[in-house]
Amino acid sequence: MDVPAYILNHKAVVDFYGRWPLFHDAKVPVYVAPTPESQSLSFTLHTWQMTDEVDAKGFFVLRKHALVSFRFDGIHDTEMDAFAAKNILFGMELSPSGDGSSFQVVLDSAMDMSGSFSARKGEVVSVIPCTSDGKEV
Repeated sequence: MDVPAYILNHKAVVDFYGRWPLFHDAKVPVYVAPTPESQSLSFTLHTWQMTDEVDAKGFFVLRKHALVSFRFDGIHDTEMDAFAAKNILFGMELSPSGDGSSFQVVLDSAMDMSGSFSARKGEVVSVIPCTSDGKEV
């Protein structure tokens, strides 16, 4: 996936993982929905780097667990009614609009809780290393 240079502080994710991840199987421990007074939303994804190694139980070995927090402002075209914390994602897609004034975010859920929205501004608020169960280290 291309690095979304229009996301402020995107380099923090690339520095941590060596690339921009797909956020496949990412867990959503935190979601703050927009309100009528606010045109912003935020969420945190518990994500990791999957290796090609297999453990004794036959599962892929996961490394570099982190809590990646995002904030988006100037949101519009919001379809987030089904999206919630405790969600698990197939992935997150980001794509710029044709005129460059905003970009679209698609959160594809493995749990029938997908969502999408467009935003004028987005940023990676933090990348915090964590344990495999999502606790900060």
